[in-house]
Amino acid sequence: MILLFLDLQNTTEPAVATETLAEVPEHVLRGLPEEVRLFPSAVDKTRIGVWATKPILKGKKFGPFVGDKKKRSQVKNNVYMWEVYYPNLGWMCIDATDPEKGNWLRYVNWACSGEEQNLFPLEINRAIYYKTLKPIAPGEELLVWYNGEDNPEIAAAIEEERASARSKRSSPKSRKATASAWHPDALHQQPRTSPGSVGRSKPRLQPSSRDHSSKSRHSACSLTAPEVTWNQ
Repeated sequence: MILLFLDLQNTTEPAVATETLAEVPEHVLRGLPEEVRLFPSAVDKTRIGVWATKPILKGKKFGPFVGDKKKRSQVKNNVYMWEVYYPNLGWMCIDATDPEKGNWLRYVNWACSGEEQNLFPLEINRAIYYKTLKPIAPGEELLVWYNGEDNPEIAAAIEEERASARSKRSSPKSRKATASAWHPDALHQQPRTSPGSVGRSKPRLQPSSRDHSSKSRHSACSLTAPEVTWNQ
């Protein structure tokens, strides 16, 4: 399977309102892992972010990302969604724009560059997970980015998932269930030129609000933790 972050940078959007903790749905708060809490983001002042309150080890997997399944024509903005390829449906968006439809992964923000990321997305059985790329200390914001398998650490982590999938498929008990649900070889496909072109792609994202080639925007993304007590 293949996942694709949908880029709608040419879509006209209204001014973004600042998110507040009071607006976070109760089911999101109840679903938070014990290692994280929600606080205002340091990379985007209009959004809530996810912050570590306890050490998180490298290789920790969170998910899946939850949202409404929609066609591209139903998408209104590109902030809180991924696009996943289904053999019987084609490309479908997993849209968590509505907080009531998503889970806490909705509040994980984009890193300003690959260097600042500590999470990367991973597609398993047509569901999207975030996996830690490095240890995350208390007081650090969880930030996701996708720079493909050009990053040796990400490539190694993806290969680890492939090996795990192959091991499960070789088990007589799970061979039938896993053989049709996991297609790691699809991640080797070349990227498409645009979300609307024909063919498949390896996972990629194009966050229109995260142009890390811009020095001014990059400098604005320096991480400063909010004033909170991390052992709460």
